[in-house]
Amino acid sequence: MILTVVPNPALDKTVVLPGFTPGKIHRPREIMTLAGGKGFNFARALRTLGGQPTVVGPIGGHAGKLLLDLAVQEGLCVSAQAVDAELRTCLTIVDPAAYNALTEIYESGAAITLDEWIGLVQHVDQLLAQARMLTINGSFPPGTPADGLSTLIQRARSHNVPVFLDTHGAQLPAALTLEPDLLKINQFEAAQATGMHIDTPADALQAAAVLQRRGAQEVIITLGKAGVVGRSRAHHTFGWSCPSVPAICSTGSGDSLLAGIVAALIRGQDLEEASRLGVASGAANTLQLGAGRFTHQQVVDILPDVHRLAL
Repeated sequence: MILTVVPNPALDKTVVLPGFTPGKIHRPREIMTLAGGKGFNFARALRTLGGQPTVVGPIGGHAGKLLLDLAVQEGLCVSAQAVDAELRTCLTIVDPAAYNALTEIYESGAAITLDEWIGLVQHVDQLLAQARMLTINGSFPPGTPADGLSTLIQRARSHNVPVFLDTHGAQLPAALTLEPDLLKINQFEAAQATGMHIDTPADALQAAAVLQRRGAQEVIITLGKAGVVGRSRAHHTFGWSCPSVPAICSTGSGDSLLAGIVAALIRGQDLEEASRLGVASGAANTLQLGAGRFTHQQVVDILPDVHRLAL
């Protein structure tokens, strides 16, 4: 079982609004509502790629009930930690008349209480006994203890379960000292974490080296259309290009990329080759609405167009 913690889940709504203009009344051409938050996007993508993730997160309110219903309809396995607060809602507006420009409105989410956080950690601890890997995906809600991320990593370590991180922010520096097995972040998050200016793959590789020195055993940094770079446990560097595809919506591409990496690692590939599948999965995610939604065949079709970057 791949155990996926999504500390700040959301009900994700995507609307298609040709000619979107602030200050006007709009009637969407298309609406899609999904169980969301980075962990759900990751789990949706990983399931398509043959993995069996179990998602854990604090879920409450009427929106939380709808999220669970939607997850069941998709065949996602969810082990929810009940909380009192209403689940947050996040909105993405896609404007096809402006080259599919995205406007994203993300609620911060209601605060989690200390008792609710302790309950979530205990819940994760119980499930770790059956897990082969722990992924921690996304932001943390207000009220999370300052050592919340570190606590989850420590619990995984006590079960000898590898830890993959797809998160950033104030809790990351302390978490890195616990030597997570993989850190996947984008170039802007890496710049924030290191204080470096990242424009090129070479810049990103320098940042990856810094993050390794701070504790991450392996690092993947995504660069949007410029591709992805990484450093392995043995400090081997690599990079892959991002193929040109008729993209509609890029939301969830980073989550899909991580799903591709995890799916390939499970099958025994090394990080470099796994990242190639990750790039194809991230590109496939852009071909339709909905984060983490693509077909296995789309990934197969895109994979030959993912080439090594000259580093």
